[in-house]
Amino acid sequence: MGFIETRKLHTKWSIEQNPTTILINRTEKKRVGGGFDEVKSTAGPFDVRIFSKSTKTNREVSTLAGKKSVNVTWSMLADANADIKSGTNVKDEFTAVGLGKFLVITVRPQMVKEVVVGYQVDLERVS
Repeated sequence: MGFIETRKLHTKWSIEQNPTTILINRTEKKRVGGGFDEVKSTAGPFDVRIFSKSTKTNREVSTLAGKKSVNVTWSMLADANADIKSGTNVKDEFTAVGLGKFLVITVRPQMVKEVVVGYQVDLERVS
């Protein structure tokens, strides 16, 4: 077994320690003619691991409506097969049973020798 397969197994093992099954609700802005159209779709289900990390200091988050202060950071670990996106033209949201509704902020692929072995995802809990 090579190093890439080993890292994929490590990611999967970590998720299995406290898994949550999610279904992504995606809204994408796609160019249609001279404007944009919002296309809604779903992706998943995916088994992921969601965890929170309390911070001692507040951080400011810029949104379309202005700025807000956040003092708890949420993250998610997903395996290499997960279809999770973030960006200016896409919005991924999901509800995790017992944890609430989340918005995907940033998706960082975890790479080994230019191969994705998992994803580290920053989340925002929304009401």
